Amino acid sequence: MKTIKNKTVLVTGGASGMGKAYVQKAIESKAANIIIWDIDPLLMEQVVKENEDHLTGINIYTFKVDVTDTSLVYKTADLILKEIGRVDLLINNAGIVISKPFEDSSPENIDLIMDVNAKAPMHIVRAFLPEMIKSNDAHIVNIASGAAYMYCPKIITYCSSKWAVLGWSLGLSTEMQEKYPHVHVTTVTPGHIDTGMFENAHSSLVPLITVDKMVDAVWSGILKNKELIARPRRVNIVPIIRALSGVKGWNWLARVTGTNDFMAG
Repeated sequence: MKTIKNKTVLVTGGASGMGKAYVQKAIESKAANIIIWDIDPLLMEQVVKENEDHLTGINIYTFKVDVTDTSLVYKTADLILKEIGRVDLLINNAGIVISKPFEDSSPENIDLIMDVNAKAPMHIVRAFLPEMIKSNDAHIVNIASGAAYMYCPKIITYCSSKWAVLGWSLGLSTEMQEKYPHVHVTTVTPGHIDTGMFENAHSSLVPLITVDKMVDAVWSGILKNKELIARPRRVNIVPIIRALSGVKGWNWLARVTGTNDFMAG
């Protein structure tokens, strides 16, 4: 994407954490329209209030959307396309993690994690993609995870959901390049970020990264049309390490680096 100025930006999960930081970046970049999707109306109101002194010439819209409600996703997308117009930059940021051994995971929690993290981004992109294709400069950002390259006890369902996002998003990028090269797709694989979502998480293999560093890297990557962004950068080599070490070797490494106890607190 050449510039975000005067564009329409939509951020899911935009009321807190990284999503809120992306909204603030869009404000700083002078986007024309900023659309926040979140399940918490009060937090969305707070984001608008915190930034009201910087919204001159910028329209900001909030929509209460549960991204697991597929029908609501498409209805809200239709409403936006009719009343606001085409989305130029779509950031699929909404996500959830529930930490517990798989044997203790309820069917409802399994479905929730897969629906929020894996299925929802696909439906959201599908809802907006036909109009984005008509643009001459559109961009989709899908937040996967460094967990998409590994498997960590207590969050294996989360890891699975992010494996799905990684494969789908990279495949989507390939499809767009072949048929609609003006629609760029960036896949993001962060390590654990200090948003509170992974409070007390630890691993010497994938150390903590700040929200600001992660968001700055993604924003720069959008402007450079990067296909894949990993922070910390060592996340990029995790697949190589796993391939070279084999299952037993990787499991040993995961134990000694604390990765197997990533969510132990």
